[in-house]
Amino acid sequence: MAQTAKNAVYSKPKAGGAVWSAPAGSTLPTDATTALDGAFEAWGYVSEDGIAENGSINSTTIKAYGGATVITIEGGNDITYVFTPIEYGNATVQKELYGGSNVETDTDGSVKSVKLTDEAHEQRVFVFEHILFNGRIERTVLPSAQVTSIGTNTYSSGAALGPEVTVTPYPDASGVKAYKYQAKAV
Repeated sequence: MAQTAKNAVYSKPKAGGAVWSAPAGSTLPTDATTALDGAFEAWGYVSEDGIAENGSINSTTIKAYGGATVITIEGGNDITYVFTPIEYGNATVQKELYGGSNVETDTDGSVKSVKLTDEAHEQRVFVFEHILFNGRIERTVLPSAQVTSIGTNTYSSGAALGPEVTVTPYPDASGVKAYKYQAKAV
């Protein structure tokens, strides 16, 4: 295939938000365009750094006498997604960061109180939605994932509140950690 400039793209968040999450067992989207199940909640704005998809292959090299590498044994592929939610007052964000049972909301849905505890994060479904520059949209679906790291939250008059968040996907029954769907933007 020849070089095609239109295949080089950048992305922006889809209208309504780029990060969505829902309880485990929620109906998973199977394409890029169908509306998300009502169980999904938006995280709101994410910092201008966007969402970083990080992958690494765990491997061990075997060397022969004399030092030549003769085989590389792969031991799995670790994937993480890293982003910084900047809607600190969004109850969904607070619940995902600190656990749903640790966040109390007022009758209008705003955050009333948050308890920081040692409670483990539940595995949930995550969806990331992007508009690609080439007129396409992309939806990444993590059927089973968990918040595995929360970075520093700096209180400052020069920056938005919001710690960096790492989400780690786990394999589903088919061994898939993430599904990526694309379609022409409508």
